[in-house]
Amino acid sequence: MKKIAQCLLIVMLLTGLTGCKDKINIEDITMALLYGIDIDEQGEVNIYMASPVFSKEVKEKNEQFKVKSLSIKEASDFIDSRATGITAGGKVQTVLISRKVIEYKDWYSILDLFYRDPKMRLNADIVFVNGPVSDVIEFSPKNKPRLSIFIPQLIKTANFRNVSVRTSLRNYYSMKTEKGMTPFAPELTLKDNVLEISGTTLLNNQNQYKRTLSLKETLLLKILRANTEGQLSMWLKAKQHTKNENTISKEKISFYIMDIKRNVKKKYKDGKYEFNINLKLPVAITESPIKLNDNSQGKLKKEIEKELQKELNIFVKSLQNDKLDPIGFGLFARSFKYSEWKKVEDNWVGAFQQSKINVKVKIILIDKGITM
Repeated sequence: MKKIAQCLLIVMLLTGLTGCKDKINIEDITMALLYGIDIDEQGEVNIYMASPVFSKEVKEKNEQFKVKSLSIKEASDFIDSRATGITAGGKVQTVLISRKVIEYKDWYSILDLFYRDPKMRLNADIVFVNGPVSDVIEFSPKNKPRLSIFIPQLIKTANFRNVSVRTSLRNYYSMKTEKGMTPFAPELTLKDNVLEISGTTLLNNQNQYKRTLSLKETLLLKILRANTEGQLSMWLKAKQHTKNENTISKEKISFYIMDIKRNVKKKYKDGKYEFNINLKLPVAITESPIKLNDNSQGKLKKEIEKELQKELNIFVKSLQNDKLDPIGFGLFARSFKYSEWKKVEDNWVGAFQQSKINVKVKIILIDKGITM
């Protein structure tokens, strides 16, 4: 019996040792955390890759690679001939794509590897760069963490504060193949040696660059989509209030939107879709141009409703003029009148442009702070 037990123990130990045969030390891996795609002045596609260096013997903790190729897989093979470790793409955090690239109709085919290779990571963020990708890849701020960590943190923070969106490769594929909306992703800009999220890039139904939303317009987009993360802080320009002599004029109203309750009423009349969006927003005032009390808070509430409603309707109209539907009105159209939707699904943005859309806002004042 003892011999049987000893044999079983030996077999178990030997089985456990087989897992150590193919081990690779982290120092021997070129871990691709950041990919970049750009087009140079000669019209050639450049693939960039950034990887952290884990060796204690080197001062530079990042290494960058650049290859001229239309294929990310081919570029990876070339990088393997230069890198000190085996290239691994399963931990990629961010894919940077320059604006020059997304001006081409077929640019999306370059990302084919990410969707076909099961070892690649579809949760990686896709980010459009306003400027050369090489400038971002080579950017090395002294007071920030390494770039492959800094950029994902930057996107996460901007999305939490609702001044930007966050789009993964998986989510972008869903938007691209969805006929009822147009794609979008965050935009990154390097200016005056400062790397920042500068807004949201909107693409048309041909998957080409069309427009960049400012930080304020991104807030409006998130309100209309009723899709927020963390705190949504909004500011509006107040109308001119009575100003006393020797005082500073304050013309801004700021507030937190605590929640978004959206109700979309749909109609189909005279060959056109009609959408009435009713937004109920509980808010907490953070800055007010007037003293707030039981009598004056009603006045401020109406002013916020009027100004925010005006900005939202202007914003929606501008999207219609540009034939862009990042809000997803096509999804409402499909769920409401499917037979009519089938007639326009291949050119939804044209039907969207002709649609009648009205946004109404109701503010619920839940906190006005301390009366000053």
